[in-house]
Amino acid sequence: MEKLRRIVFVSLTGDPPVGQALDPLPDPQAVAEVVRTAFSPFLAEDGGFEVLYEGGSVVPPQAGLIVVYAFGHAWLGPEGPQTSSRTGDGALLEDARNLLARLVPATAADRTILILDCCHASAFDRFITPPHVPRLAVYASGAEEKAITLTGEQASRLSLAFSEKLAGKGGTVDFVRKVGEIAEALDADGVLRGQAVSYRMNGSMIILGRSEVKAGRRRERTVAVIRNVLLVAGAVVAGALITLAWYYRTHALIEIDLAGLTEIAEGIRLVASEEDPPRNGSRIIVDQAVAASRVRLWLPASDVIVRIKAGYKDNAERALGFHLNLQPGFAPEAKAITLTLPSAEEVRAHPRMAFIPAAGWFHGREREARTSTRPFWIDIQPPTVAEYLEIAEGLMEEGKLQREDSYILTARQVSSAVDNVGLGQLKTLNKDLGAILGVIEAANSPEVTAPGDIAVGLGDLPCDTCPAPMTRQEAELYCASRHMRLPTDLEWELAVRGVDGRVYPWGNQFDEQRANVPGLPGKGDPSPALKPVAAYPDERSPFGLRDTVGNAGDWVVNESGPYERVYMGATYSFNQEDATAFRLLPVTDEDSLVREITARCVAGNPVPARR
Repeated sequence: MEKLRRIVFVSLTGDPPVGQALDPLPDPQAVAEVVRTAFSPFLAEDGGFEVLYEGGSVVPPQAGLIVVYAFGHAWLGPEGPQTSSRTGDGALLEDARNLLARLVPATAADRTILILDCCHASAFDRFITPPHVPRLAVYASGAEEKAITLTGEQASRLSLAFSEKLAGKGGTVDFVRKVGEIAEALDADGVLRGQAVSYRMNGSMIILGRSEVKAGRRRERTVAVIRNVLLVAGAVVAGALITLAWYYRTHALIEIDLAGLTEIAEGIRLVASEEDPPRNGSRIIVDQAVAASRVRLWLPASDVIVRIKAGYKDNAERALGFHLNLQPGFAPEAKAITLTLPSAEEVRAHPRMAFIPAAGWFHGREREARTSTRPFWIDIQPPTVAEYLEIAEGLMEEGKLQREDSYILTARQVSSAVDNVGLGQLKTLNKDLGAILGVIEAANSPEVTAPGDIAVGLGDLPCDTCPAPMTRQEAELYCASRHMRLPTDLEWELAVRGVDGRVYPWGNQFDEQRANVPGLPGKGDPSPALKPVAAYPDERSPFGLRDTVGNAGDWVVNESGPYERVYMGATYSFNQEDATAFRLLPVTDEDSLVREITARCVAGNPVPARR
């Protein structure tokens, strides 16, 4: 639960350029009062409300959340949306970038809730870039839409909606859920035309705590108790009690049952990290040796990953861990949590695999709350070309796989034939044509596309340690040969994304040092290509998976959409913003043999029936 430390109302009511016709607005002071009334119940005791008229920059408090509510005119210019603010000697015209830099302080962006109550509000979204990325941005209207003001009521439609939805007596409010309710209500209004309210979430969920009379009385009683304790036992004892209460509220006791892991492993260590996805941050808070079958430790009530690392007697790697979204509080059920590893026999039976426990998590771009009830195991990394080649040849000898249905076998046969007849220059021509046609396809297709070979085998063959590209058929055969199956899209997303709704396996900001997604090459630079599976050895998903986004994609079973042949993780050829931990990509008949897509198998329950 969080409190607001400051509410800043920003007036965008300066004069527009000559010839720019705009609708009349209500008195901004009246709208500011509606906004103050709506949000004040969530202000901390030392919080405050201020109005920014003269084009100044928002000055954030040293701690706590800040609501920046910008109201007024906006219009679309040649380079995007523009606004105007009154100043002492005229008007300050601003483009989207300058306005966002003024309203979203770089030092407190992750604590800022930005609300743009103006026409064309969502057109500002594409101009939100680091370091001015608010934790939550709310837009009163679509990119091509006018916001609705109610001059008779001296308010905007959005400010009145906030006043209505935030009113109440409950102790806490899920603010993002309230924004969603406002969006539905304004879109379905039966009196006025619909208004497309939308939002962009760039951080963790926002639970606001309401300051009520009862809470004030409880605080008074607490102060009285503390004062008596100070009188009876002294300041030292009271300080200790306060410290213990604070520690209890902000931590949780975690008990981990190793379930016989000591029988099959040695050198067991427990490593816990506190995660900060908006900043791509991960801080080790516990790293200790474990000798007993059970271990207890206090961890911060925040976004935490607990990993159990060990050396196994068969020298094969396993990834065992838990991703926890812990919330501060005093509720007993949230203070003691027991985590249990799979049995030693089950761990032994899954070498080179990661265990994914049942968990609540966030799915998709919109971070839809989901609950996984089926634990499963998934490969830590895809097979390399060298590892898979022998398996593919074995499947072909058994009659289960035809050469023309295999990416690797076809590529090697064609490449060898071209070399034997002295037509090696075809490979260079193939690469150039592939790049050219890839650009043409990207320019004329609404779908995300990536260039590939014109013919399999004419391009550069993947290295022996690169992920093994496979057709969908051979990917299914490969997993079946191991008595496993391909993951569903939801299983893959959970394993790669974890439970906190991060955009990439490491956080919310793309980092080219963590994945093979170089983007478009510069002039004279070599073309992108597959890299070895272990090219980024220290880069892991929250559950311990390696080489998940970029490089080669992973085939998945589509559990949540209409397309049959789909994959996730994108490839090295895609734009960096598309190589996320949640994007599902289709494959057509035409490009099924020229996309570098591999297999990461799952052991566990069968694929659930399609809904």
